[in-house]
Amino acid sequence: MDTPRSTEAEKQKVVRALETACAIQTAEVRELAARYGEPVYRACELETDDYLRARRWRSLPDRRGEVVFAIREPGGHILLHTKLRYERAIYRLPTGGIHLGESVEHALFREVEEETGLPVRVRRFVGILDCRFRMNGVAVGFPSYVFYLESRCQQVHSVDEDEAASFCGVAVDKLPQIAHQLRNLGGKRRCWGAWRAISHDLVYEFLRMERGSGWNADRADGADRRG
Repeated sequence: MDTPRSTEAEKQKVVRALETACAIQTAEVRELAARYGEPVYRACELETDDYLRARRWRSLPDRRGEVVFAIREPGGHILLHTKLRYERAIYRLPTGGIHLGESVEHALFREVEEETGLPVRVRRFVGILDCRFRMNGVAVGFPSYVFYLESRCQQVHSVDEDEAASFCGVAVDKLPQIAHQLRNLGGKRRCWGAWRAISHDLVYEFLRMERGSGWNADRADGADRRG
């Protein structure tokens, strides 16, 4: 977007398009909260580099946000994955884009199916990360809708071969370590890693709090769905 030919008017046009596409829909959030619990709202502003800008600053937005899902496996571990396109194995919580015109809930189950193939139950709408990506004095928003899910199946497989390369399960107490690793990525993934770490912080805070209050996933309300 920032080329010698770019004008301020063109920049503002892109920003307006992104802001319109990625606006958080209050009515939709209320419906999700009624079904899956009131989410934490967290606003954050992040430094953006060329790599991250190429994905979040598109002049013609193709998505209005993303879903982040922490899937609890039968043994209690949280499912992580890494992608084929990564330069090396970088394990993290699965995510997926919300298409324009698509509901958050539909995107959640679609992405779970595409990335893991697992039958899942939604245990909690954990939070909304209202992230603003800043570069050259301009910031644009991109929300992440974070969910805690449960699956009683361990036969993970990616329906889309271009999606996950491999999976692993980690104990809840390992999530801060995963966040730390993401924050310390170098090279082109430096800003990307800092962004990805935030959702791991949020999921860990939620699970630690719920564990401390005696909450049990097996007794929580939820909706059974397969992606």
